[in-house]
Amino acid sequence: MRAILLALGLLLCANAAHAIEFDIDSYTSTWADQRASSIGDIVTVLVQEKAKAVSSAGIDADNAHSIGISSNYKGSAFNLDAGLDSRMNNDASTARNGSISATITTRVIDIDDFGLLKIEGTQFVTVNGEEQKITLSGFVREKDLSPDSAVISSRIESARIELSGIGEVNDNRKPGIIRSLFRWLGF
Repeated sequence: MRAILLALGLLLCANAAHAIEFDIDSYTSTWADQRASSIGDIVTVLVQEKAKAVSSAGIDADNAHSIGISSNYKGSAFNLDAGLDSRMNNDASTARNGSISATITTRVIDIDDFGLLKIEGTQFVTVNGEEQKITLSGFVREKDLSPDSAVISSRIESARIELSGIGEVNDNRKPGIIRSLFRWLGF
């Protein structure tokens, strides 16, 4: 019995000695606020972006030119009239819609003079053999971060969100040689 009490006493002393060696300056509680605040910290970004752009232009032009020659020589009348008339009415428009919804983990790579955290991250996703690359960078205020260091993309200042694809679908979006030639010729 004495041996058990002695062993328990030594175990408690060992734990107490371990607690004394604990560095209080670097301690963070598991239930405390874990917001990113220094270089190297991780920030999770919830990307919810929609973009829509519409542009249109039109032209309406009329031109008319005419020239005429009349002559009366020894009782013979001679008339020559020529004219050129042109009308142009063209409309053109373009529309583009885009959206992206993703969650990407970034890292704090710098803190500017105003305390903004510069974040950067890249994520690769492969779907049906198509690789998509999502790249994100920008500045975020520490107060915009949730307690678990997450932020929505609309709260990122100077956000640069890029989605690019590598694979068959992306390759087929590029025009072929003949189509490029027709574009170059203006058709």
